[in-house]
Amino acid sequence: MDKTKVFEEGRRAAWVSVWTLLGIGIGEIVISTTTGSLTLAADGFDSLADALVSFIVWLGIGMLHKPKSKKFPFGYTKIESFAAFVAAVVIIILGAFIVYHAYERFLNPVEVVNPEITMLTLVGAGAISLHRAFKVRKIAKKYDLISLNLDAKNSIKDGTASFVGLSTVLAGYFGIPHMDSVGSIMIAGYIFYMAYSAFKESTLVLVDAVENPKLQEQIITYVRKNFGVAVEQVRIRPLGHAFSAQVHVVLESKMTLDEVHALTKKIQESVEKEFETEETVVIPRPA
Repeated sequence: MDKTKVFEEGRRAAWVSVWTLLGIGIGEIVISTTTGSLTLAADGFDSLADALVSFIVWLGIGMLHKPKSKKFPFGYTKIESFAAFVAAVVIIILGAFIVYHAYERFLNPVEVVNPEITMLTLVGAGAISLHRAFKVRKIAKKYDLISLNLDAKNSIKDGTASFVGLSTVLAGYFGIPHMDSVGSIMIAGYIFYMAYSAFKESTLVLVDAVENPKLQEQIITYVRKNFGVAVEQVRIRPLGHAFSAQVHVVLESKMTLDEVHALTKKIQESVEKEFETEETVVIPRPA
């Protein structure tokens, strides 16, 4: 499979998601200024937050192509995680803004003007988000792109949030009080959950945490079984959505330099193929 083609298609899908969600968000916020619906405004801010996530995915896929440099010998893969961390801060501020105004609406209720327009807007926003999400997910599954799959999940969440907001506006339409505030708080809950996920995933990558600690033992067992050499330790370091591996092996002291080089090369290639590691380094020492 041509990796360049894969990443180009994935990046293009993420870029279209950015502008789709951005358009939905701006449209909802503009319409909310005429209808007075806080739920619609909250859903608009939720779409803007999802557009930010899509932008980070687009940025991350693009950084995979950027060549390493002397200043960044491990590449630029962690820029995606840093951007996600910053985005999480922005998303929390958006969520807090929505909750604050929802609380104000509880104290001083405001009647929604033309609720039919609000409901139609939410239906349209939800339908477009879900349609786009399923198209992106199809590409993500086709090429096994984890970051793009995350983008699709966020778009699905955005679509479902629109229909959750629709249900509360509909309830308010039939006379149940404070439902506009309730709907906006429920959507704020979606936003806070997104921020929590972004914080968790980005900080784990930034501090070099390994989400699958059993992976080290699996590599040790694999090398021992297939190459018959002692393995002192294996160190894993996340590189964005991939990871590098240092495999420390113990070899017979009578082996020649050529033999050591040939064996470590085989171990490196085999580990990379089996576990899909990048920047795999095999470090030998004499017994």
